[in-house]
Amino acid sequence: MGTADAMDCTAADNPNIHWVEKYRPKQLDQLISHHNIISTLSKFMAEKRLPHLLLYGPPGTGKTSTILSCARQLYSPQQMSSMVLELNASDERGIDVVRGPILNFASTKAVFKSGFKLIILDECDAMTNDA
Repeated sequence: MGTADAMDCTAADNPNIHWVEKYRPKQLDQLISHHNIISTLSKFMAEKRLPHLLLYGPPGTGKTSTILSCARQLYSPQQMSSMVLELNASDERGIDVVRGPILNFASTKAVFKSGFKLIILDECDAMTNDA
């Protein structure tokens, strides 16, 4: 099960949900550290102007949890599929991913909500062999 599938599942819906997804924070205020980053992101989201972001750091530091928490605060579960695209470079690689799924997602009109769409490229340093 991918992260996008697990985002809307609860333990009651799926008893086989990954532990990491089951206990991943749902809101920014549930994250334990990164107080400066969380307060900055909260201000941007309150003003409805989330800039392009690059979150970096070693594995396990909360990059994915942080951006998924932002997504959950910005969009309802029904809006997630049309407003958020999450790709993991471990699964999807190469320029064809940018030319295909990312371009198609970015160019379609928002169905549920006006405003910006969120594209999450997880592990994008592995997007190409030269990266």
